[in-house]
Amino acid sequence: MKEFNRVVMISPVGLEKDRILTGFKKFGITHLYLIQSEEKENDNDEKRLSDIVRLFANDLKNNLIKIYEENLEIINANVTDLKDCMRVLKGITDLELKKNCNKIYVNISTSSKIFAIAAVYLAGLVPNIIIPFYARTSNYLVQDFIEILNNKDLLHNPKECVDELIRIKDNFFQSGWTTGKYEIKIIPALPFKKFTEFQKDIFNKLIKRDYICKINELVKNRKNKNINERSFRSKLSYALHDLISYGLVEKTKKGKFVYLTLTEIGEIFGKYLIIV
Repeated sequence: MKEFNRVVMISPVGLEKDRILTGFKKFGITHLYLIQSEEKENDNDEKRLSDIVRLFANDLKNNLIKIYEENLEIINANVTDLKDCMRVLKGITDLELKKNCNKIYVNISTSSKIFAIAAVYLAGLVPNIIIPFYARTSNYLVQDFIEILNNKDLLHNPKECVDELIRIKDNFFQSGWTTGKYEIKIIPALPFKKFTEFQKDIFNKLIKRDYICKINELVKNRKNKNINERSFRSKLSYALHDLISYGLVEKTKKGKFVYLTLTEIGEIFGKYLIIV
């Protein structure tokens, strides 16, 4: 019996529709996650934009549910926050790897720039599984809008001008900001340096201690009976060298104590990119 291939796509829903569907047939997608902006409470420009995106996501779900049925899920995310994007992507990845997923394609052409960065980060963890891609196009509705503004004859004909604006509006709600033929570009990910178990243990300790601890505490809690303190400190110094040079951990001195602190990117690595 032929083994079932589970192929996943993660598609953030921006002001796009057609572009989100790019790659479905090419990659043979069997399971789909639509990422939508979390609901905003304050009545401002950000909320109005979020409401439009959520409307697009709901329309897409209604159109695709006939194809994917229970294999389609909408997930909320704060797409302007790197940590939340990492949390959502890592959660999906962990779930899918447990289900023996073959490939996870991430459509970064429809996402925020921050979500795209998070996808490339995560792809470095498992580059043979997570594959970001970009759907390139040269057909943007904003081009049509600019052409109307630059057409003096049209601007002097209110009826034709309004008709053209209505056409753009209808195209927007039907297809989103882009239309036409799309060219898929795979974004290669650089694999992350493999950290040692000892270095992972340091991350684990820092995360559990709210990202900061004294070096003396680390020595006391992590040194075993089979190694003397001098040798352990040498091992610790060697392990910390990489973490500090990569900007993941900072070492500071306060009074007579030396502290280790996770940087912001170190926190992201420790939580989402290094299995501890």
